[in-house]
Amino acid sequence: MTPSPQALAALLSRLPIGIIARQRDGSVWLNDFFSTRHPNLVLNTVPAFAQWLRNDIAPEGMVEVDEDQYQVECEVLDDGEALLLWSTAAAIKFAPQMQQLEQMYQDFREIYGNSFDGIFIADGTGTTLMVNEGCTRNYGVPASEMIGRHVSEFQSSGLINPVIAMRVIESRQRISAVQETSIGKTIMVTGIPLLDEQGAVRKVIINSRDTTELIQLQEELARAQEKLHRFEMEVSQLRMGNPAIAGLITRSPIMQQITVLAQKVAKVGATVLITGESGVGKEVLTRLIHKESTHDKGPFVKINCGAIPRDLLESELFGYEGGAFTGAQRQGKVGMIEVADKGTLFLDEIGELPLDLQVKLLQVLQDRTLTRLGSTRPIQVDVRVVAATNRDLQAMVDARQFRSDLFYRLNVVPLHVPPLRERREDILPLIQHFLDELNAQYGFDKRLSEQSLAALLDYDWPGNIRELRNMVERLVVTAPESLIRSDSLPTPLRPVELQSDLAHLDIKVRSAHFERKIVQEAVERYGSTRAAAKHLQISQSTVVRRLKTV
Repeated sequence: MTPSPQALAALLSRLPIGIIARQRDGSVWLNDFFSTRHPNLVLNTVPAFAQWLRNDIAPEGMVEVDEDQYQVECEVLDDGEALLLWSTAAAIKFAPQMQQLEQMYQDFREIYGNSFDGIFIADGTGTTLMVNEGCTRNYGVPASEMIGRHVSEFQSSGLINPVIAMRVIESRQRISAVQETSIGKTIMVTGIPLLDEQGAVRKVIINSRDTTELIQLQEELARAQEKLHRFEMEVSQLRMGNPAIAGLITRSPIMQQITVLAQKVAKVGATVLITGESGVGKEVLTRLIHKESTHDKGPFVKINCGAIPRDLLESELFGYEGGAFTGAQRQGKVGMIEVADKGTLFLDEIGELPLDLQVKLLQVLQDRTLTRLGSTRPIQVDVRVVAATNRDLQAMVDARQFRSDLFYRLNVVPLHVPPLRERREDILPLIQHFLDELNAQYGFDKRLSEQSLAALLDYDWPGNIRELRNMVERLVVTAPESLIRSDSLPTPLRPVELQSDLAHLDIKVRSAHFERKIVQEAVERYGSTRAAAKHLQISQSTVVRRLKTV
């Protein structure tokens, strides 16, 4: 419906602005608001109006009419022109609202420009409208090279991958993603659609934040936590009072209990029998007992009863007089038990001691005397005896393979050392101890990667501490680089994805295993996920996803 000229004139007359309309035929019309405020006005007496009427030059800026000030704007009509006159009174009336709007706009511009996050604004077609400084910093491109360009150009040129603006426009929903930029940054972005009354997208606001530094901080934190863990371990060892010279590295509760008991027993002269699998550290525990005992100033003598031929064992233990047997030295020989006088005698593999020699050893324990081979003269000895075995002596007693009286003499204070697989808390400090020791010995600075360390911690170590030390030494000597990676481990110790027993898995799972391995090796070699991504020519987010693949 089109209003009548009369109705339109009535509406214009009620507006709180002055209107002077001039038609092409030269007629002039004033609305009621202006004519009632200036009833005696003659337009030609006002220079600005006179020039407009005579020379068709519209006035600009402020015009004074009867001492009232007006802001003038000229509007072109179909059949003429009209001057719109805004009185200063009206301007004063709406000044607070205008000032508030201006302040809000200024605040918006400052927040927009100074935001740490990048703010990117595109229209409903995907054309870039506004880009703040944070956005140019994230993408490494000045705003002038982004404004006016369609967002699809950014992905096709390799500047940003992926671009989410068009996905927001198509879905009309909030979308978040991780972007990789051409300058090597990882950006977290969230796109928000602004809809009109019909539900169409009129603007897209994209907020972006650089997470590259955060990822680097996370990697540095992980390294710092590893160092802290090592420091805590060393402090724990110092508090335990187990000095490095004793070679006893313990962290598990069971070994700490055994250590405390060994230190207590060391103060008295009771015989100790240490049992446990081969390589668990029975000799190290014996040396601790010697160090903490009243015999610590005397010698520490070790005899491996299973390593010496039977026909030589008696003379090695008890000694012999000159000419005692064919081939004997003329001056005779002092036995190892005599050598251990005022010290500690460690009889390793005591279960291998022949029955006839068990009788003579029993005499040493009971009477503190021994008789050399080829002699009848007893020799007094003051020796602390510690025996060790990896065999079940009680079962050997039952089978009449070991004397019961000697067993009871040896078994005054039994100490059983559990295998490493039953005290896994000790594996890590032992690894670090051996690593430091061997680095110093060979002049290296080798360290284990996270994957290699995890593999060593997961292994059962049937050879116990002896096998563990040999393995660490092997890795230190043979690893080609300072960082010992999981591919340097022997096959039984390697993570499952490095072994060839994946045939039972489907192709996708097997591929995921090998992809994860490749990414792990790249991260270990180049030091960060970003550097690994650059080397592998994939995005950093892809590297992170592959590392999380189980």
